[in-house]
Amino acid sequence: MAQGSVAAGGAVVARRTKTKPARTPGGQGSGRVRKWILGIALLTVFGVVGAASLAFVPVATIMALWCEITDRAPLAECTMTPGGQVCTGGATLANVPEPWAEIFTAAGDEFSVDPAYLAAIYLSENGNAWKDLDTDWPSSGCCHGPMQFNTGAGTWDAYKYSAGGGPPDYMDPWDAIFTAGNLFTHADGVYGSVTAETPLGDVASWDPGTFVYSAASYNAGPAGNWNNDETRRYVENVHALVSSNLTQGGTGDYGQYATYPPPHGMGAGEGEDGEQTEGGGFAGCGGISGGGLDGVVQIAEQEYAKGIVEQPLGSNCGPTISDTYIATGCEQWCADFVSWVFQTADLPFQAEPGTQMYFWRHPWQIPAVIGMKAWFESGGHGQEFIPVGSAGPTKPPRPGDVMIYSGHVSIVVEVDEANRTLITVGGNESNRVSRSSGTFSMGPSGPVLGYGRMNP
Repeated sequence: MAQGSVAAGGAVVARRTKTKPARTPGGQGSGRVRKWILGIALLTVFGVVGAASLAFVPVATIMALWCEITDRAPLAECTMTPGGQVCTGGATLANVPEPWAEIFTAAGDEFSVDPAYLAAIYLSENGNAWKDLDTDWPSSGCCHGPMQFNTGAGTWDAYKYSAGGGPPDYMDPWDAIFTAGNLFTHADGVYGSVTAETPLGDVASWDPGTFVYSAASYNAGPAGNWNNDETRRYVENVHALVSSNLTQGGTGDYGQYATYPPPHGMGAGEGEDGEQTEGGGFAGCGGISGGGLDGVVQIAEQEYAKGIVEQPLGSNCGPTISDTYIATGCEQWCADFVSWVFQTADLPFQAEPGTQMYFWRHPWQIPAVIGMKAWFESGGHGQEFIPVGSAGPTKPPRPGDVMIYSGHVSIVVEVDEANRTLITVGGNESNRVSRSSGTFSMGPSGPVLGYGRMNP
C-alpha cells in the first residue's frame, strides 16, 4: 500500500504537460516493419514445407513468430528493459487484459514512466488478481482503493490526480493509477523520482535510483522499516512481475507470509489462441496459468497471509469479509470464502438442474455448508464428494480439495499422505482467515464428513 506521511504535493494536479516516453508503450514505429517481415517469414514456413512436412518445424519456432506478430510475449524470452524494447514482441503490456492495459498505457504516457511498473504495483496491491473496474475495492484502517492509498495524512492528499479532470477519487482505477504515476515521478523525490529510464534494479539490494527502491517505499513508507518479510515479499513480487512480463509472482520464503500466485483473472494468460491447461486457466503466449487447483491453493494462502480478521471480532463482518467474500453484508462466511477462492482461481462453482437453490447473490457463490456438500455430491460438472468413514476417506485428499464438516468448510493446501496429515486454510475460523493442521479424518474444526473435489 502507498504508505508514509508526506507534506509535498498538496494540491490536485489538474493536468501535466505530456512528454514523449523513451519507449512508446506497446511498441510502435520500426516494430511494424519487423512484424511485416516476420509475417512473410511465417507464411513462407507454411508455403515451403507444406502441411505434410509442418510437423518437422519446431512448435516453439511457430509460436515465437506468432507471438511476435500479434504483440504477445512468450514467457521464456521476457526480460523487461525500461527505455528499450521488451521481450521479443516489443509489447510491454501483452499479458495485461483490457481495459487495464489502456489505463496503464495512458498513465505511462502522462508521466513518462514505464506502464509495466504501475501494473506491477497494482497487482501487488491486489494479490496478483486482475479485477473488474467496478470492483468494490477493499479498504483498511488507513488505505483504500485499487492502489491502496493512505487517505489520512498521507499519500492520497499529497499526490491525488484526476485522470479525467473531475474531482479525484481514490476508488476510481483511472484516478488511482494516475495518482501512482504522479507519486513515483513527482519532483519532490520522496518515492524515488522515477523516469522512463529508471532501471528495475537488483531484487537483493534495492538501490536508490531503481524501481525496486521505489516499490519498497510505496509498501512501507519512505522512512519505514523495510527489514521485514512483508516488504521483502512485496518487492520481490514486483521484481518477478516486471521481469516476467507480468506472468509470474515472487517465489521466495517469506516466513509467515505466503507467496503471491501468478497473475490471474479476466482471462490473464489466455492469449488469442490460448489452450486450456490441465489445472484450469489458460496458457497461450503468456505461457503460464493463474488458475486451476494450484491457483486455488495459492490464492487461499495469499488471503491467509493478508491477516484478514473480523472487525469487530465475532461480528462476521469486516473489510474484505463483507465486501469481497460475502459480497454484501455480514454472515457466517466460511462457505463464502471457499466460493470466492474458487471463483478467483477461474474454477467457479456452477449451478445445475436441482442445485440452483444452493446459489444466491452470485452465480458462483454457495453461502451454506449444507449446500456446498450437496453440490459436490451432485457431480453435474465433474465434481465429486469423497466420504470419510471409520477407515478414513475413500480417496486420499489432495491440495485444492474442500474439507467439509457438519457445519464448516475449508481448503486443503498441503497433504502428507505418508503420515495422513494435512494443512487447511479456512475463513471464519477464530474470527479470521486461518491456517491449521489436522489429519485425514479429524480436521482442525472436528470430525470430517468428506472432501469436495473439483476435477477440471
